[in-house]
This record gives sequence, C-alpha cells and structure tokens, in this order.
Amino acid sequence: MNKIPLPKEVLKKLANARKCVRQSMSKSLQPPPPANLVAWAAHNIVFGSDSPFPGPFNIERFPFFKRPLEVLSPDHPARVVLMMKSAQLGGTVLAQIFAGGCLDLAPSPFLYTHPTDGNAGRWARQKWKPMVRRTAALSRLFSVAKARDAANSVLYQERKDGQGFIQISGANSEASLSMMSVPRQVQDDLAKWDMNNAGDPETQADSRSQAFEWAKIFKVGTPMLEDSCRVTANFKRSTQDHYHIPCPHCGHEHPLEWENMLAALDEAHPENACFTCPACGGVIEQKHREQMNARGGWVAHNPGASIVGFYIWSAYSPLQSWARIAEAWLAAKGDPAKEQAFLNDTVGRPFKAAGESPPWETIRDRANATGHLAGHIPPGALLLAIGCDCQIDRVEWNLYGFGRDLKRWQIESGVIEGHVSEARAQRELDTLLTRVWPDDFGNRRAADILAIDANYAKVEVMDWARRHPQERVICVRGAKGDAAPELALVREERLPNGTVRRYQKRFWHVGVSGLKSALYRHLSKADPVERGYVAYPQGLDDESYRQLCAERRAPVKRKDGFVEWRWVKASTQKNEFLDTTVYAEAAAIRLGWKRMTEADWDREQTRREAPAPDLGQLDLLEPKLDKASAGPAAPAKKSATLAEQMTPQDCGEMEL
Repeated sequence: MNKIPLPKEVLKKLANARKCVRQSMSKSLQPPPPANLVAWAAHNIVFGSDSPFPGPFNIERFPFFKRPLEVLSPDHPARVVLMMKSAQLGGTVLAQIFAGGCLDLAPSPFLYTHPTDGNAGRWARQKWKPMVRRTAALSRLFSVAKARDAANSVLYQERKDGQGFIQISGANSEASLSMMSVPRQVQDDLAKWDMNNAGDPETQADSRSQAFEWAKIFKVGTPMLEDSCRVTANFKRSTQDHYHIPCPHCGHEHPLEWENMLAALDEAHPENACFTCPACGGVIEQKHREQMNARGGWVAHNPGASIVGFYIWSAYSPLQSWARIAEAWLAAKGDPAKEQAFLNDTVGRPFKAAGESPPWETIRDRANATGHLAGHIPPGALLLAIGCDCQIDRVEWNLYGFGRDLKRWQIESGVIEGHVSEARAQRELDTLLTRVWPDDFGNRRAADILAIDANYAKVEVMDWARRHPQERVICVRGAKGDAAPELALVREERLPNGTVRRYQKRFWHVGVSGLKSALYRHLSKADPVERGYVAYPQGLDDESYRQLCAERRAPVKRKDGFVEWRWVKASTQKNEFLDTTVYAEAAAIRLGWKRMTEADWDREQTRREAPAPDLGQLDLLEPKLDKASAGPAAPAKKSATLAEQMTPQDCGEMEL
C-alpha cells in the first residue's frame, strides 16, 4: 500500500514521538518534590469538636512546632529527632502529622510504638482512625477496617496501592518489635517504656531502622525520674534546642525558664504569674506571649550533636495560662509525688528522685529529743493505718497515724510469730484489728484499715483477708517500675494454671518506688510544722531506724547486659520496717488521706479528738464502761465509710 503524505499543517499538530519519550523519561526519573509536612498539615489536618482549636490545623497558633516539622521531613538529613516536652502540649499531634504526611508524601513501612499494647490499641482507635477519617489524603489511602482483612486491622494498616503500611506496636511486646524493617518510626511516650522479656525495647525499636541510612526516628515524650528516664538520656546527647523569645521591652532573646517564673511568683496572687527579662529586668506578662512566640526561634545549646533535640514546656502553649501553672505549683509544693508530677507534666523536666535516705542516726536523735510517746496516738493523727509484711516464719506490722499536710506519726510496731497460714498467727492478726490505742483526749481508737503484703503466700493471705470487710483489710503487692501509680486496683489476674481470679476491691498494686523516694524526702525534714514531716516516738530501737533507711536507688546491670535503676540494700540488712511503712501509707491512701479537704479534716478532728466523757458521773445512770476493752465503734465505722466512698479512680487507678 502506498503511503499518503500528510500536509505540513497536519504534521505540525501531531506529537513528536522522540520528544514524548524524552519527556516521559525525564518525568519518571525526576525526584519527587520535597515532603513539606507543615504545608501538608495545613492542607489536610482538621481537628474535631473535641479539640481546643477545632477546625483546620494552623501553625500560627503553635509557631514553635514549625522547625520540628521541618526537621522531621524525610528530606532533612537528621536521622534521630527528639521532643522533650510537657504533657498535653501537642507532641502526639506532631507525631501523627509525621506519620500521616510520610505515608502520603513519601510512602514506606512505618512503625509507631507505644509503651504497651494497651496504649497502642487505644491510640489506634481514638487518635489514628479518627485522623484518617477526617483527613481526605489519608482516607483515600486506607480502607475502613473490616473483619478478616489482613491488610487493615486495628494495629496494622496497609495503603491500598501496597506502597506502604503502618504497624502500631507496644514496647512491652518483643514480638511486635521484630521481623520487620522500617525506614521511619515514632517512639511515643518514651519515658514510660519498660524492659521486656528480650531486653531493652528502645534498642530493639532502633534496630528496626538499622538497614536504612536515610531513616528517620522520632522520639517523643514527657520526662520522668532523671536517673532512669530515656527521654532525658536522649536529650542530653542531643543539640538541646530551646525556644528563645524576644523581650517585649528591650528585644533581648532568651528562653522562658521555670526558675524565672518561680523567682517572681507571689504565692498570695498566683494570677499575677509572670517572667522577668534577664537583660533589662522588665516584667513579661502573659499578654505578651502570642507576639513573642511569633517572633521566637530555636537555638541549639549543644550544637553539633547527632541527635536534633527540642525542649518545650507549658509556658509557651496557648493551651495553658501562666496563672494555672502557678496554681498547680502551689498545690503540689511540699509533696514529692505531686512535685514530680508538676515538674514532669507542666515544666517538662525530669525529677531528681531521693535515692539516698538521710542518716538513720539523725532521725533517731531527733525523735529521742522531740518525739511522742511510743504506743500513744499523738494529736493530729486522725487516720490510723497498719502495714503488714509476711515472711516465712513471721508477720511484721507497723502502725502509723496520718493527718493534715501529709504528716504522719509512727505509733507502734510488732512481730507475730509463725507463718501467716497458721491458725495462731491469723488469730493474732484478728486481734490486731480490734486492738485500741490511747490518745491525749482520753479516747481509745482502733486502726481504721490494715494493708497486708500478698506477694508471699498470696492464697493464704487472701483467704484470711476475706474474713474481714474490704474497707478494713486490703491485700497489697509492690508494682515494678518508677511509673507505677501509688495505688492501683487489681481487678483480676491469670494464675499459672490458666484460670482467671477476680478480686473485686480487695487487691491493690502499690507503686513502692515512688513512695520510697517521697518518704526519704520527707524524712529529711527537721521542722515539725513543715508539710510532709514524719515523726517517730522516743525510745524506738536502732534496728528499726536501720531498716527504715536500708535501701537506696542504684543502677543494676541485668543478665542481658542492660542497666536499670532499682532499690537495693545490703544483703545482711533487713528492711521490713521500711516495707511496712510503705504499706501503711498505701492503706492511708486507700482511705483518702491525700484527697481530704480542710473541711474533711475539720470534721474528722471534731469527731475523733473530742474529749472522752467522764464516765464516772454516769454511774447512777448506766453501767460503767471498761475502757480497756471498749473500741471506738463510731470512728471505725466512719473511717470505713470514708474508704467505702473512695472509688478506684480516687485512689489513682491506672493500667499497669
């Protein structure tokens, strides 16, 4: 067939084949545009009605987050990025933007790790899935979870085109941190990561990105105890970037420091909380914050470090007023546990735990000079709690009185011979619950509550405890880890034989690490009027003081080579007096000791420390009562009612 030549006018309208091929190859070989996470968030992220700022993401409200998002971009050379921050400041939002933006703009396998599997599941349901539904770019990439869909479960979601996925894991599960390689990951709430069965979870997570030189690892969290905090350890090795703001008076640039606010704080007027400029001394008020934040910038205090680390705290956040920060400090002042929570959650700094007890001789000498009478209830000791520690051949007990301002008084201690399963030992424990002690007002009062250690001989201890109301007898067991709450209800647990045992409100985990640290801080207080003062009676034997101060926090090397901080003691030194002291405090917390208001204390003082009536004047009206055998029925009933009113949430119930 003869070819018919086309007119020149037609040929001009046809595409040049060679040119088309060159353009196609050029386009396919051209690298993708930079992944701008700030712009991606502005165009895609929409907060729901439950957010303080519902609607589209606006970086102008949080200008200090712009630089971290730029560093988190896949195109930035930083491999490890750290954010040490206050609680509820937006770190999780940053992590979600990092995850969502990377999965959209630069798809690849992504690992998002939480402290526990439980945390991971809640985050997936309450944070990640709502974000996917509200974000058009992500809803196009991920399907709604369906049953039996291996590519889209609660903790594993794969892009529809198969180019990437997100695996949501718990650091407590070594299985979830193995068998995968990921170039990008988030290690969220890092300070709460504990060792798992395979060793250090942070090392395990880091190794998942070892094969990628261009990997990006975002570590984020609120610090906890300084000596064992993963966030703090990483920040010390980082560039230590602080957000510097200009003084509204002279323009001097400096970071907002908690010590600066504290120095200017008028405790009578926390609403006037402010900062002062270190250069000109001018007063910086909250009304200046928005303008200063907009003009501020990040400054590295340790430039040249391989980890890019940022530190930001509540004073910069539009979510927190300076007056509320000051009020939170005044509410926490004097209570080590609350001071730690304030320093961690509000200031975003680690807390220096009391790892060493004061010299026991100092406490003994102070008690012998100013102490109360042994076996006698001092004025102000309104709640009475007993702590018991079970050993193989004895049960040791310790009675403390607890009062206002976190003060406590040791009243008496003793030993019940025999194993806790023996009938004689159980009869003596029963008697201990009915025994009464005298006070300065002519009354005799029984203990309001008893906490007994169920870590040893748990079955026998639980069987004895069930013979008494759960408002008067609770079983306790020390919880591992510095992050454990002071008191947490154990609803059920699985026994070695596979059966599940339920405990109602009888069995509690005790955060012994935090309670010991706080106790040692209180023991160093020498002024009886100081908040948290601990008083001991005259004549208490030296061995009790030695046991009280027997432990210290120290780094201990595990068999797998990793180091963790534990409370340790000399192998020849006993510590039962310390343990029973901690259990007595746990029992008092169950009664509501740390939550009682001044009105509560006034009511209890009026009822418990009212002078006893002169029974001699009533001989003609009624038989004379035997003081030695009559127990304070009304106070015991009232205390039980107080405990009964406390819910597990009031006692700091948390998932362990």
